[in-house]
Amino acid sequence: MGVSYCLGARSIHTRPVLFRGGTRYDGAMRHNESGSALRSSLITVGIIAALLVIAFMMLPRGFSDDLSRIGQGGNVVVLTHNKEAVQSLDLMTLMNRVRGDYDGRIEFLAVDIDTEAGQAFMERERIGGSALLLFGPDGARRGVLVSVRDEQTLRAALDNAFGISR
Repeated sequence: MGVSYCLGARSIHTRPVLFRGGTRYDGAMRHNESGSALRSSLITVGIIAALLVIAFMMLPRGFSDDLSRIGQGGNVVVLTHNKEAVQSLDLMTLMNRVRGDYDGRIEFLAVDIDTEAGQAFMERERIGGSALLLFGPDGARRGVLVSVRDEQTLRAALDNAFGISR
């Protein structure tokens, strides 16, 4: 069924091309003329990308380490964070859970104790490990929380230190 051409020492064989419903069959190769496979792939990639963006946006925001915020007119809570201490990780988890309830009333910061800034802060505040330090709008320290086990205790301490009523 194929057509043969003889060109010198070479011969070229072609196969017949059949069209069925917009699809061209060329022997073992199949070409989709409508582009629906490409379109489906692009749609799938687009949906996956959109889901990843949404998931990323839903992750908790990070904590700033800008200690210059202390004494600038707002209430500030600073976690002296030690990434190797379970107590520090527990305090950070508790801060993450409650900070949405205090938007606009308390700014939550975290300083890594393994950095120069973290070490200087701990020396200045005379803190030896993981803790939450509470500062008022004037920069005066209003309290230190070391072993907070649950959200209720943390909320009560924050409300009391900053005069927040619910």
